[in-house]
Amino acid sequence: MREYKLTALMAATSFLLCSGLMTNNRQMYWMASVLGALMLGAYLLVKRGARQATVDRQCPPELLEGEVVEAQLHVTLQSRGGLLWVRAQETASSGLALEPIETEQSSPFSGTIRYRLTGMRRGEQRLGPVQLTLSDPFGLFIHQQEIDAMATVLVLPRPVALPNWNWEGGGRGRFVASALQGRRGEGTDWHGVRPYIPGDPLRRIHWRATARHGDWHVKEFETSQLAPTVIALEQAPTWRAEGDAYPEFDQAIRHIAWIALEAPRQGVVLILVGSNLSELRLTPETYADPRVLLRQLAFVQPDANHSILDDLPHLIQQYGDQYRIALFAPPQEYPLFHARVQSYQAQGYSVEVYA
Repeated sequence: MREYKLTALMAATSFLLCSGLMTNNRQMYWMASVLGALMLGAYLLVKRGARQATVDRQCPPELLEGEVVEAQLHVTLQSRGGLLWVRAQETASSGLALEPIETEQSSPFSGTIRYRLTGMRRGEQRLGPVQLTLSDPFGLFIHQQEIDAMATVLVLPRPVALPNWNWEGGGRGRFVASALQGRRGEGTDWHGVRPYIPGDPLRRIHWRATARHGDWHVKEFETSQLAPTVIALEQAPTWRAEGDAYPEFDQAIRHIAWIALEAPRQGVVLILVGSNLSELRLTPETYADPRVLLRQLAFVQPDANHSILDDLPHLIQQYGDQYRIALFAPPQEYPLFHARVQSYQAQGYSVEVYA
């Protein structure tokens, strides 16, 4: 349609100009000049109109994997009298999915768009650049332009339960003791009360303490059978890669996130270490905002220059007597990890491999 309009307008201008030359009619000259100036003005308006553009995004700075939120993009151009129409289109990195939302009020050329934003893969993801399609009000000329207006969205790992995980066991001394005494799950000896943590079973609510303090309190049982745990993550680049993503490594991060969020509810001290990760210690007392930990896990990548197996003797020496050690390894490396921990298991240390 745009080509037809432009062709018809150019043909009309040429006809008026030729007719004016043949008949020496000044009115036709004037009409041809007006049409020519109209086309030139529209062309220059479209060509130079987006040099001063302002981009305003309304989207959350972070979201969980799989979480869907509504976002908005608004582009403002410093054009006179609204003579320049603009259609904006958002772009994003592969870790984000965009789905435009159609509204009844939206016009073919509007500087505002709404879309659904979905976090597909953990880590720092990018929004932008913005693709602009510019048009004059008559639809004669269209110009496409890209604006380097960037924004970042942090996608947090989504906690996923580890099916074969249990909280019992412990270091060499604790492990032998629990084997002799039998396992008691969350404990049977009442120890006291503590403030409610989201996720605590309702059966553990202490109603008298709740009424006395004015907020929820739960019964706390003796948890000596529940072992403090060291999560040791393999960060050497031996994980299976799909492009720039590591699906199995991301799944391991999701399991670790679930363990870390569940540990305070179980009353378990948790330490997270890795091949290229500083020690991160979590206790029920120091654990506050769950997203603080998830933000840290969002940046963890398999980029270490050595394997966690090289650190295993040091981990056994430092933690083995009191802690259980859970190694998270690539599935294809499971036989190697399992063979390395068997000698420590034979000595009574609680060392497990998860792949």
